Amino acid sequence: MSPSPMANGRSSAEAVPQPGGAAVELDRGRSGAEAPDPKIRPGRNDAGNDRGPADGTLPGGSQPEPPAAVRGESHLRQLDHVLAWIDGWLSRWLPAEYNPLAQAGVAANFALVVAVVTGVLMLIWYSPSVQFAYPSLEVLAGGTLGGWVRALHRYSSDLAMLLLVVHAGRVFVAGKFGNARWLPWVSGVGMLGLVWFIGWTGYWLVWDQPAQQVAVSSMRLLDGLPIFGEPLGRLFVSDRTVPSLLFFVVFFLHMLLPLAIAVGLAVHLARVSRARLLPQRGLWVALLGAMMVVSALVPPPLDPRAEMAVVAEHLTVDAWYLSPLALGLRFQHAGLWLVLFGGTLLGAMVPWLLGRRRAPAAYQARVNPARCHACTQCMQDCPFDAIRMVPRADPRHFATEAFVDPARCVGCGVCAGSCDSEGIAMTWFDTRLEEARIERETAAATVANGSRWVAFVAGEIRSDLAPELAGFQVHPVPTASWVRPKFLERLFTQGMRGALVVRDARAEAAARDGGRWVAERLTGERAPVLRPERAGAGVWAVVDFDPSRPDELARTAAVFRGMAASGVRRHRPSRAAAVTACILLVGAIAAAAVWPSHLRVTNPASGEPQLVISFKAFGEKQEASAPDPVAEAAKPVHMRGASTGKPRRADVVVRLTIDGVTDERVFGAKGVSRDGPAIGEWRQSWAAGEHRVVVEILTGGDAVPQRWEGTMRARERRLNVVSFEPASGFVVE
Repeated sequence: MSPSPMANGRSSAEAVPQPGGAAVELDRGRSGAEAPDPKIRPGRNDAGNDRGPADGTLPGGSQPEPPAAVRGESHLRQLDHVLAWIDGWLSRWLPAEYNPLAQAGVAANFALVVAVVTGVLMLIWYSPSVQFAYPSLEVLAGGTLGGWVRALHRYSSDLAMLLLVVHAGRVFVAGKFGNARWLPWVSGVGMLGLVWFIGWTGYWLVWDQPAQQVAVSSMRLLDGLPIFGEPLGRLFVSDRTVPSLLFFVVFFLHMLLPLAIAVGLAVHLARVSRARLLPQRGLWVALLGAMMVVSALVPPPLDPRAEMAVVAEHLTVDAWYLSPLALGLRFQHAGLWLVLFGGTLLGAMVPWLLGRRRAPAAYQARVNPARCHACTQCMQDCPFDAIRMVPRADPRHFATEAFVDPARCVGCGVCAGSCDSEGIAMTWFDTRLEEARIERETAAATVANGSRWVAFVAGEIRSDLAPELAGFQVHPVPTASWVRPKFLERLFTQGMRGALVVRDARAEAAARDGGRWVAERLTGERAPVLRPERAGAGVWAVVDFDPSRPDELARTAAVFRGMAASGVRRHRPSRAAAVTACILLVGAIAAAAVWPSHLRVTNPASGEPQLVISFKAFGEKQEASAPDPVAEAAKPVHMRGASTGKPRRADVVVRLTIDGVTDERVFGAKGVSRDGPAIGEWRQSWAAGEHRVVVEILTGGDAVPQRWEGTMRARERRLNVVSFEPASGFVVE
């Protein structure tokens, strides 16, 4: 059955036959596709002259275009096309709104929500103290409810990190970090670092052997800063000296910092309109179900309890959060500083390292106040909240006019299609000039070869779609929603038979949801609407381009010409196929998130026996020297007097004798004036077996040396610790 041509496009979806017996669905409903950046630049040449008539191919020659937004744009575009191909291939079975790879940002938000909720529930079983933290988790092993909640808390955190990395990678490949987009990028990098730090503190709270390494590496990191008078790493040489208060501070940070994610998310989304925080119900149900199943089948690992005197041979690490341990164990605090703060700073500097400075007038939209009727439609349609209404400066009867914020506009061109009065446009692609040019070219092509079909290709879909759009006059435009219904009405009244609008259906479309407006305008669901009485017998179709199936566009275009029926071409897989594909893909992503969290690695720290001398001692006080009489006499009378120098403390000498062999080291007093205690740590490797040890601490002057003597047994992967404090004296750990 052949449907009758319809100019208004308001009927329900119908299937129309393709050549070869296949069917194409013309869906008159709404579309969720998004529009890309305007990278294909048709229009006027550099001299401002109009181009010649179209001949069914993309316009050739030099084309005006804004300066490149980022460096290496061509390479990033190639990678982006690969991701677009993957998205297109997956869309055969799974709609984009249910694809977690295409919805990585909102899916990560949901995973973080699950992590926060399960973290709060963990307080039912967990005891936040250095003495009871490990035992409270040890009893949750097996199939207990608490063990399942702990697994869900851990694996949802891993999933969040995986999805955040995917989201950041896709945004980077799409080049969405330069110029007006610097704030979302920088805030996103900050939130990625914040999520990592929250996970880092979470693994500290387990207080097993990996947590021991997390704590020691963190203290080494802080000791690299010259802000603490006493080295914090000294507190972690024995179980007795581990501070309970510090453990609780870490727990407090782990519980409080998720609130900062909400603040960061508000900043991250401040420059977008209609931001979606969570995925659609079908996707979040699939994600939650996958995490619940994995949590039940794969219990989270728990290494032996942390013992400061034991050097673990193997560690079970979560690569998503504990990867910096490798650098921390091999390069001490320098490696951690390099990977954490150096990497974060480098990521935050990407908009300035790879972005190109562009004058806003070179690529952004501009308002012609004389043509602005204060309808607010451009403000409603803008994907980046870059347009607002301001008081009008001229004496016209409209109270306000549109204003484009140069700090927010990315030059997507969506607003140009929103304005029936042609009051807003981009300098490089002026609506009035470009529409007039296209009208002349279509009229000339109709006379030359009888072509009465025109296709508008959005953004950087491909450099040449002429083979797929045979029989059409092809005109690239900045974005699909740049095409105004009023413009199509004029083309139809001038003899054009049909207009095909090819949208970019990529997940990381630069204009976000702006690409869907063209379909809603043509179906009469959003202003400005297509007026059927003015369109006459002209027909239209909106098609989403799938880079993995370019032949599909050719078939759809042929069916559109043959059937002459208006509508939106949307491929919707069957419900059974979509559910199956969603389960398989989400399951694969859950496995990819969980597997790196069970890595069994060899501890790179040396396993040879060591003797550790940790001490704090006050050297003898050395009074300031008496004033020099000669120097005092040379001073003015009002400056003469007692010396203003502060007393200092003598250096402390630590003498270590092992089996009759003596060595000693000198440690200076702490403080700017060198009037504080001498604090230090001396690590000495020795052979396994029994040793006679003598430790002496000499504080200078006539003070009696502090002395400890005894026999110690050295063992592999064990530390023998002798600590000294002025109040308690020597303690053997």
